[in-house]
Amino acid sequence: MAARKTSRPAQTARQSRAVRDKRGPDPASRQFSAIVGVALIGAAVLWFIWLLVRQVNPGLVSLSFPFPNMLPPRQASTPVDPLATAGITLSSPFQGQEPALTQQQALLLAGQMEPQAAAKSAGVSARYTLFSYQGTAPGAASFHNQPVWLIHYSGISEPLPDTAADPHASSTKHDLYVFVDASSGRELLAIWL
Repeated sequence: MAARKTSRPAQTARQSRAVRDKRGPDPASRQFSAIVGVALIGAAVLWFIWLLVRQVNPGLVSLSFPFPNMLPPRQASTPVDPLATAGITLSSPFQGQEPALTQQQALLLAGQMEPQAAAKSAGVSARYTLFSYQGTAPGAASFHNQPVWLIHYSGISEPLPDTAADPHASSTKHDLYVFVDASSGRELLAIWL
């Protein structure tokens, strides 16, 4: 029967690994881990206290970024496109795509279709554009890159409210957007905003 021989270096490597495992990790790395752990727990406790203080009194503690030049400038209010919020997308007409109606004809037609708005508006503008809109109601019309004249009646004042019934009532102003088909002159859509 053949006897199995083991090499000495393998046995000593196993023994040194066993001795190392019994000693535990290096004391320097253990101390570093303890310092990092205490710092993280401390940061979490401070953050939790800050959240509680801000919940009770939001104006008491304010925190700002230490490098103000690195942050983008804050705008008081970002303008919101009312047509985009209504689901309307406008795009530029294709090169060489000309409308069959002139701007004056489109303004005249829109004024005939919406005489109240034309009479009471503070301003009117017209522009030739491509119009896309997906109607949400059943049976509503949908348009995709339809060439239109967009007529915008701005600052349309409503009739003065009855201040006897509501003393705090004030007159409001609205805008009307009329989409006139650039080839047929038909009103495709009119939106009050």
